[in-house]
Amino acid sequence: MAKKVFKSILSVAVLVLLVTTFFIVNEMYRSFTNSQLEVLRGQARVIAYGINKDGLSFIDQLDDAEYRITIINDKGQVIYDNIDSDINTMDNHLDRKEVIEAFSQGYGSSIRQSSTLTERYIYTAMKLSDGNVVRLASTYPSVFHFLTIIAEPLLLLILLIILVSFYMAYKLANRIVEPLNRIDTDVPEQIPYNEIRPIMEKLSAQKKMIENDKETLRRNRQEFETITANMSEGLVLLNDEMIVIDINRSAKEILDIDEELIGKKISEISSYEKLASLLNDGLLGHRSTRKVILNGKRYDAEVSPVEMDKQVIGIVLFLFDDSYKEASEEMRKEFASNVSHELKTPLQTISGYSELLKNGFVKAEDQDEFADKIYLESQRMMKLIEDVIKLSHLDNEELQIHRELIDLNELCKEAVEMMKDNSEKIRISYEGEAVQVYGNRELIESIVFNLVENAIRYNVEGGKVDVKVCSDADNAILEVKDTGIGIDPADHERIYERFYRVDKGRSKNTGGTGLGLSIVKHACILNNASIRLESALGEGSTFRVLFPKA
Repeated sequence: MAKKVFKSILSVAVLVLLVTTFFIVNEMYRSFTNSQLEVLRGQARVIAYGINKDGLSFIDQLDDAEYRITIINDKGQVIYDNIDSDINTMDNHLDRKEVIEAFSQGYGSSIRQSSTLTERYIYTAMKLSDGNVVRLASTYPSVFHFLTIIAEPLLLLILLIILVSFYMAYKLANRIVEPLNRIDTDVPEQIPYNEIRPIMEKLSAQKKMIENDKETLRRNRQEFETITANMSEGLVLLNDEMIVIDINRSAKEILDIDEELIGKKISEISSYEKLASLLNDGLLGHRSTRKVILNGKRYDAEVSPVEMDKQVIGIVLFLFDDSYKEASEEMRKEFASNVSHELKTPLQTISGYSELLKNGFVKAEDQDEFADKIYLESQRMMKLIEDVIKLSHLDNEELQIHRELIDLNELCKEAVEMMKDNSEKIRISYEGEAVQVYGNRELIESIVFNLVENAIRYNVEGGKVDVKVCSDADNAILEVKDTGIGIDPADHERIYERFYRVDKGRSKNTGGTGLGLSIVKHACILNNASIRLESALGEGSTFRVLFPKA
């Protein structure tokens, strides 16, 4: 802006200078002409007076006259010329302006190009007492000649004025623009020029509106990113040129993208060919769904066009993990199969022993043993059913559990005392400190019972189980350590699956259902606790459950 103001001021200054120079030169030239005419008129009077008194001899007395002196009679004929002696060849001068005026008014003047001399002349004529006219002629410079005479001082003056104008334009431009550069649109009352106050007030209002819109957009984008970042589904937003506008974390993982993709074409990713036809459907305005395999997993890919004024301006790509549904279905089938299998074994045993007793094939002394078998198998079946019901109950997403303040030390101590009564061959010890947690008493009891029960069941003869309650800065810790058979690290992730057994033969002999650790895992989740395992084959196992302190 400063440059524009500077150029404008300088242009105006130069234009004014040129116009002023033109008028000044014109006025000087006019003044010079008038001065020349006055001088020549005075000379004419002097010469006319001399001629009237002394005749033509007066002219002869003049030393090197500076003027051309001509005497013209009333017929327009030249009767005397002090320069050209051949007066007979001269034109008639009766049509000359200065001559006409002299005969009619006594004096006349004019400026013109001489017809006999190729120069510009200024003429004055005065009527003599004898009726003739004496005319004086003097060379007269043209405007251009006049300019050459005054050129040097005039150019110096113009240059000086231009330099001063340049300096003043620079200072004035900065002086005008500097307050504008310091304008704060947030404080319109401090605007230096009243002329721009309405504009600045509008700009200030627009700035506030833009800032509010930017803040709203920032919050909306932050909310969008927060929502999409935690989505398990992949989400990709594309414009009509297939350029990625946004992509969430899950989509990056699904598409195996490490680098930043926003602002780039989606065709740059390695899996584009698998999605190309689907994306093209979206650009054509069709909502479409396909099953695709990406990085070895099956996904439901869905594309939806984004339209404005019946024009597709972008597309939205969703990627749903189809393998999760397959895994859930497989888990459901496996669970149903395992429950059927686990219930079938005790039922067959009960049915077999009962049939033998019914048909009288059992000796009297063996009937008590058969009855004990039937009772144990029925108890095993009841335990399995209870565990299945409990696990199904814990799977219920709408489950509302009652939480209360619990002394973890007292709860675990009571549970261990009860377990000691059921264990004859395994030594159980307990050590604890007072620490409180906030949770569901029944679920925490099931955690303790299942962990201690597993520690007893999978222990060696004469082994021991150490139960301990302690704490650190943030957590209350339940630790169950045994000297049993241990668990291979390869199985650590799978032991919480339903009906999964590390040693199936031993589990069958000891009566385990294979659901204990699944119940423990669910109970931990519902109590905001985490469970950790340290174990190796033949080295025993240590389970630690970390509860947040109350």
